[in-house]
Amino acid sequence: MTAIDWIHLLLLGGLLGMLGQGIRVVAGLKKVNDQAVREGTPFAQLFKASALLVSLLIGFIAGALAIIGITSGQEALKIGKDLTIALIAAGYAGTDFIEGFIKKYLPAASRQADKPAGETPAAG
Repeated sequence: MTAIDWIHLLLLGGLLGMLGQGIRVVAGLKKVNDQAVREGTPFAQLFKASALLVSLLIGFIAGALAIIGITSGQEALKIGKDLTIALIAAGYAGTDFIEGFIKKYLPAASRQADKPAGETPAAG
């Protein structure tokens, strides 16, 4: 495979992983909205766009890593429904793994700066 082929595959994996994380984000946004209603505060006060962007970036990374694992040793890759679903699932589930790793190995103080009040909007 050429470098251009790898770039295309990484972008495909990353974007589909981001889509998988986007599915989780919808559930997280619903939780934040419910919390805002319960507390009588505006949604915008609890929502943090930076946490959303970091979450989507983690989904991109999970999808890109997944496609590296899927394609290792293969010259030709059949891109179809199964691969697409696998990469979306990698973004959905892989984000949990990466966020768990971050929570375990990063000091709590550095994580508090990015954490919105209550639930992380990207958490599903």
